[in-house]
Amino acid sequence: MSGRIRLIIVGGVLVLAAVAALLWFVLLSPRLSEATQLDQRAADLESANLSLLNQYNRTMDLAAQAPQAAAEAERLFAAMPQQAELPLVLEQIVKAATDAGIDPSAVDTITTTIPAPISAPEEKAGIALAQLQLTITARGNRADALDFLDNLQRLDRVMLVTSSRLAEAPEEGARNQQSIQVTGTMFVLQSELPDLVDRVTTLLDEAQATAALAETPAATGP
Repeated sequence: MSGRIRLIIVGGVLVLAAVAALLWFVLLSPRLSEATQLDQRAADLESANLSLLNQYNRTMDLAAQAPQAAAEAERLFAAMPQQAELPLVLEQIVKAATDAGIDPSAVDTITTTIPAPISAPEEKAGIALAQLQLTITARGNRADALDFLDNLQRLDRVMLVTSSRLAEAPEEGARNQQSIQVTGTMFVLQSELPDLVDRVTTLLDEAQATAALAETPAATGP
């Protein structure tokens, strides 16, 4: 094979390669890229639809549970007095100690703050709350101290125990005695308690009516 023929063949191969490359970059590559993008869009759309479906299911579950949750919240708020009633609070704390086997004289300190209003979403439901902080220290054996802690969480007043700490009693002669310190929060209902179940039911009815209206096809002219 002459050098000229070989050169023609090599040149033809290069031309074919260039044409193939041109076809790839100009025609095939964009289409494959477009197909990949379409596949990605389809996957994104499927993921978005799945997310919307999950949100819808969660919303329906919440809607089904809303009246029961409102009833439980109403019961909880009903356990909150509309006054701080601190003397009664002190009596209940001392009784919680004696019921646990702790002598009233071993309740060393009970300190409270004045009720402070809470700015919270509950106000949108027509509920105004305030909170007061308590710190209680008492002495007893370990079992009695733990029973005292349990009793505090079962008071007629709603009390949220935020921290508790057990330590050896520092007093001389207080063998096998524990000192327990409890901090907590009590709440005061500073408004009339609305019918939360009725409000939730009304809101659900309004939401369903709005959704039904949104799904109704708009009337078209002739």
